[in-house]
Amino acid sequence: MKCRAPLRLAMGILLAWSTAGFAQQGPDNLWEVSSTMTMEGMRVPGPPTQVCAKAGQNEPPPPMQGDCQITDRKTTGNRTTFRVTCTGKEPMTGTGEMTTGKDSYQGVMRLSAKMDGETTNMTTEYAGRLIGKCTAK
Repeated sequence: MKCRAPLRLAMGILLAWSTAGFAQQGPDNLWEVSSTMTMEGMRVPGPPTQVCAKAGQNEPPPPMQGDCQITDRKTTGNRTTFRVTCTGKEPMTGTGEMTTGKDSYQGVMRLSAKMDGETTNMTTEYAGRLIGKCTAK
């Protein structure tokens, strides 16, 4: 199936936060994050994961892996918008937005990749909720 590589990359972007390396108690914030990706008519829920973010962050930053980066990040009130650019073997570009609350956030990221001359579009909806304390690395 030709859409596997972008699907793995996009899921990796959203699940790149590591669950290892933190304890349940500490000065930082432990979030539970869930996501669902839609691509070519398929809706794929990701497993929930836990993310440890430094104290003072209202939510974990948008996750990136390897050759991906966030640009044009703008925040107005409780809404943040950003652009995503991934270079490498299968480059992707896209946009995202996140709305934050006191102990939760939700957002959407739309990515577009070109494979074998065809454009593939992916949409990922994600949400997080504060569940405790941890020690971020």
